[in-house]
Amino acid sequence: MPVPEEKEFVMRHCFSSCYTDEFGPKEIRYNIPWSMQLYCKRHCLEAYLFCWKEGSGWSIDADYEVKCVGKRKSFGVKGTARFDGYESFANHMLPFAKANSHLVNDKLKVEWRIKINKMTGFDEEDSSGNKENDDIVLKVKEEKFEVDKKFLAENSTYFNNLFFKCSDESGKPEIQLEDVDPQEFKTFLKVLREEEPIGDETVEEILKLADKYDSKNALKRCEEFLIDKSKKPLKMKFNAAIQFKLNKLKKKCMSNMESKEDIQEIAEEDARHFNASVWKELLQKALSLD
Repeated sequence: MPVPEEKEFVMRHCFSSCYTDEFGPKEIRYNIPWSMQLYCKRHCLEAYLFCWKEGSGWSIDADYEVKCVGKRKSFGVKGTARFDGYESFANHMLPFAKANSHLVNDKLKVEWRIKINKMTGFDEEDSSGNKENDDIVLKVKEEKFEVDKKFLAENSTYFNNLFFKCSDESGKPEIQLEDVDPQEFKTFLKVLREEEPIGDETVEEILKLADKYDSKNALKRCEEFLIDKSKKPLKMKFNAAIQFKLNKLKKKCMSNMESKEDIQEIAEEDARHFNASVWKELLQKALSLD
């Protein structure tokens, strides 16, 4: 039967760098168990996604992207697959060089993103999803976003508490988010999923939402962008460093203050969030420029 609405999910697992024939745990998506495998061949790694649906007379047509995810970069390949009773897996080659360049603490994080286009041989209960494991709908004003609960919880303390800790909202299929702009939230999600890079036109809104939802990963990526790539003025960067407690960015800004005029421009801003320690550092920097 055709899928009545978009069904997408993400699977992630960190594999050891020795690249043995390693399986990830089975996870339920749309009432169907799935798991990942990384298999070492002579000249490459083979990444597998298995669908453990039993029996015959069923099929799932899907688009996928399989990615190696490092600290600051990712490498992905896209494809299409049919899962059925005869061949219930998708696989793709990952070159050793690419995989090794994405190692973090001797582990390789592999991610499968699946978009189901068609399901045949399933009844409504089979395809409706599992409330505990499937996506959840977040409503921002009148716009709705279907998100992967586990992924969002991994990247945000706020959402982890909202979905899985003691909360009046926990277990609900749809949750209303307050005090956030739909377009900004959409950009925030895309940045978390690494579907869109951070830019000067979006970094401030991403910082605001990363702080609001306590996303350390998003804050770190914003800080790296402001240090390495951003063309934003020094005063904006310094204010962001203080407001969002980005110590590496603050240190970089202090080193880039080359004149008393730089310091004066920063001090003339609405600096109520500067504490005594910050003013002391600015004074010491000004005295060092004599």
